Amino acid sequence: MASMVRNIIGFGALAALTISSGCENKDGPIPNVPPTSAKTPGDILVHLQYLAAWKNYKHLILIAPISPDVVFPSAAWFHTEAKNLNIKLTPEELEALGVTKLAPRLDNLPRSPEDDYGIEEARRAFNAGIYRLIKGLPVKVWGSMQVSDVRTNSANNKVTDVTLSYNNRQMIRVSCIKKVDAGGGGEFYGVANIQYLIRPEAIK
Repeated sequence: MASMVRNIIGFGALAALTISSGCENKDGPIPNVPPTSAKTPGDILVHLQYLAAWKNYKHLILIAPISPDVVFPSAAWFHTEAKNLNIKLTPEELEALGVTKLAPRLDNLPRSPEDDYGIEEARRAFNAGIYRLIKGLPVKVWGSMQVSDVRTNSANNKVTDVTLSYNNRQMIRVSCIKKVDAGGGGEFYGVANIQYLIRPEAIK
């Protein structure tokens, strides 16, 4: 994984999205409407919580980089990690995420473009991979998750690693990179990598 993070070099622009933030709870401090752009790396947590609770797949675009240098290797990593953790997507989730045709190869995606696997397919796989890893934990756990550490990645100073903990136990490390709002909204953070620090079934 370190070599993949080291090679993350570009992140491109994303069309501006106008959204509002909310404070209603479902299972803990989880908003019931999309949170606004992550202005700090630690802000990524509320986006993951929101996705876990409300399954608004369209929201994934707000935290997903679009640069091929990130999308291809990270999409492959996400699904390999999920396979190793025995986290699966349902047929309904595959369809909603736009990856039904990719389903047979999701667990063995290439890390670079191929004739039948271009950037659009990779972006859909990337977004699906984020959600696939998120669903490995119950919503009640996400609702109580906290940011326990934020630091610059030792292999790439353009990447910030955010450690998420539950009950004082480190659970997940999210590697974040800056994105530029094409609508003039400034910089915000997106997800470049997600790594479990504990197997989901070990949570009690």
